[in-house]
Amino acid sequence: MKKTIIHMLDNIKKLILPTILILLISLTNSYAYLDPGTGGFIIQAILALGATIVFYLGYPVRIIKSFFNKIFKKKKKKFNF
Repeated sequence: MKKTIIHMLDNIKKLILPTILILLISLTNSYAYLDPGTGGFIIQAILALGATIVFYLGYPVRIIKSFFNKIFKKKKKKFNF
């Protein structure tokens, strides 16, 4: 099993290295234009990704917190005056 994985990695190296070298040798200038709307769109996409991560990770964190709060629940002291 290990021999096949190592053999596969060697084949991948033999394929990727020449490809990267060819791409680096044949670089040319790219005359691209990014208008302000594109920059705003990129920022909006990053913010949306962050909000999505916070939203979807917020619920499991609450479940985990409530689980540990049930386990390590402190007893409240009652004061009778």
